[in-house]
Amino acid sequence: MSTVNVGATSPSPRARAVILGAVATLVATAIHHVYGGVRYATPWRLHGAAVALALCVPIALAYAGYRRSPGTRAGRISGGSLAALALAFPVTSIGLFEGAYNHLAKNVLFFAGAPRDLLLRMFPPPTYELPSDAFFEITGVGQIVPAAITAIAALGLIGDLRRRVTRLAPGAVLGARELVGVHGERIRIPDPTRIVHLQLRRFAGCPVCNLHLRSITVRHDELAAAGIREVVVFHSSAGELRLHAGGLPFAVVPDPEKRLYAELGTEPSLLSVFDPRVWPIIVHSVARSAIAILRGRERPPALIPTGGRFGLPADFLVAPDGRVLASKYGEHAGDQWSVDEVLALTRAPAVSSVRAAAERGAASVLDGGSASRLPTRCSPG
Repeated sequence: MSTVNVGATSPSPRARAVILGAVATLVATAIHHVYGGVRYATPWRLHGAAVALALCVPIALAYAGYRRSPGTRAGRISGGSLAALALAFPVTSIGLFEGAYNHLAKNVLFFAGAPRDLLLRMFPPPTYELPSDAFFEITGVGQIVPAAITAIAALGLIGDLRRRVTRLAPGAVLGARELVGVHGERIRIPDPTRIVHLQLRRFAGCPVCNLHLRSITVRHDELAAAGIREVVVFHSSAGELRLHAGGLPFAVVPDPEKRLYAELGTEPSLLSVFDPRVWPIIVHSVARSAIAILRGRERPPALIPTGGRFGLPADFLVAPDGRVLASKYGEHAGDQWSVDEVLALTRAPAVSSVRAAAERGAASVLDGGSASRLPTRCSPG
């Protein structure tokens, strides 16, 4: 692939998932301990709630440091600190020990009929309470859920930091390349006369992708009139895409080896489908696709799609000179720009001025002679 000249780097979207999951876990344990302190007359539990809320401060500071300069050494240290704090306290201390051992294991043994003396040895009072209050036990076990989400995100963030994954922010320059569409057409990025809306989607037949691309298709003429060229990439083979997306009115590019995804810093994550924010979108899109499949309008996706089911989307607006005008790295499968957001971004004063300057520059190059050969091709798989 051709190189990306990075003028600015975006933080990993996993960092936001880490802080949201960590804070949710800490708040959940604070509520749990305050209730337990009052219910069982154990004031020390109130101190535990205070400590949990206080831990939000260093975690928030580490997150702020990482977001401020994710591409620098200081930023990477802050990102590592964020992951370490999250794994040490919300995940290990609360999720594993407090949620899994103190409550889940205790309840399983209690309701399975374990001997009382065994329970008292494993969970001695007054540090522990045998199950006697539903709200206390439910909130205790419930701490596992945000802690698990935090663990997945924190481990993903550590992987991003170790690999030094580059994510493009506005101001970065995308090197020229030539992609090959699903029907064999050549697609130049950047486009010499139009803004390119480059979309990195998931797999062919993905219900969430189908729902999103349907909205793009319905308003494609409006996007084209605004000077925007849609280019949509899937980590699927050309054969799969011809079955599922061959009739779309814009360029569709197969990238089964995920070369472009790797180059632009878009990686898979379990949060793509396990982030609670995407669940309503999944329900809606699966229901719509199921009806379309039953009516013969769509084909079901492959049971094991090329590139897997945990891909994350990404969106980029690329000016004619290769400058990235705006970028978005999705935090879950349904986290992408809507048509209205794309149009609003291209109308923003800062983007409009950059686009106008880039178009004038591109026009002058085209007037002066033919375009140079582009160094990169991404061929159908």
